[in-house]
Amino acid sequence: MIIKILKRLTFSLVLISLVSCGDSNRSDSLTIGTNPAGTFYYVVGTGLSKLFNESLGVRSTAQPASGSAVYVPLINNGEMSLGFSTSIEAGSYFNGQLNLTEQPNLRVLMKFWVMPYGYMVRADSGIKHLADLKGKNVVDEQSANLTLSIGNRLMLQSAGLDLNDYNAITVGGLPQGITAVTDGLADAAPIALGQGNVRKAHATTPGGIQFLDMSDIDSVQDFFANQKKGFNAYTVSEDDQLPGASEGLITGSVDIYLISSVSMSEEIAEDIISVIENNWQSLENQFAALKRGNPSMFVDENHTIPYHQGAVNYYKKKGLWSDVLEERNQKLLLSQ
Repeated sequence: MIIKILKRLTFSLVLISLVSCGDSNRSDSLTIGTNPAGTFYYVVGTGLSKLFNESLGVRSTAQPASGSAVYVPLINNGEMSLGFSTSIEAGSYFNGQLNLTEQPNLRVLMKFWVMPYGYMVRADSGIKHLADLKGKNVVDEQSANLTLSIGNRLMLQSAGLDLNDYNAITVGGLPQGITAVTDGLADAAPIALGQGNVRKAHATTPGGIQFLDMSDIDSVQDFFANQKKGFNAYTVSEDDQLPGASEGLITGSVDIYLISSVSMSEEIAEDIISVIENNWQSLENQFAALKRGNPSMFVDENHTIPYHQGAVNYYKKKGLWSDVLEERNQKLLLSQ
């Protein structure tokens, strides 16, 4: 009983600390919610906080948390200014899917960058395409990353596979999926291409690893776009240099959003987007993943949560806001 009380007290103190560090209604401070120190979200968040301090003249800090489950509700409530979230995750929170508490105040400022994400196998497995997974042992759910199960199953469905066509495996998290494949406990597992643990697996597994190709699936991007889940197809380029994924391979991808809430002022939202766009080249030089993004991609017709009104204002001025975007935005707003 004492241990349970202490755990609850510790969690409460963490929340109080996070809340006290940020208020998105204040023009003199910004807090950016990220995953723990050492993660890519934290590194980019720290870079943004430095940029905001210098260019916006506001006190800005990157606030690490154990994960988005901690900081996304704080952003929704206006107790934290900004944060990173995948398109799938943001939509799941906004709509209250997968037993998540609905977060109706979330808004997107921009699609920041694209993260290639697909199914990994051992290179000596003889498996080349998703359809080859029929009858195989396939990781389709990670208990620590439940929202990604939406993308996992969309990829399998695009190849005509349903739950009866493969042996479904659940693992604790993304790293456990990699281990399951390299140890022969699973034939395939989903993971973000280019991650450090993927590169390590490629280097240490006899014959290496490879990612499954979707190029044999007709109109695969149309299939994903029609689902409106924030999942897309991605064609690997020569510049990507992703282990196990040669140029021209088609895999999946999720968008990484910079999110805020309705409580952020329209002026601050516009200022944030403007300073990021004006300093894009510098940010891209600092963070390689941003090469899979650019200001022309800040708006996306497949968005899963509404754009902030300040963002809408900004993109209208830039001539980037279309009737299709407006229709999608209004549909999302009316869904609440």
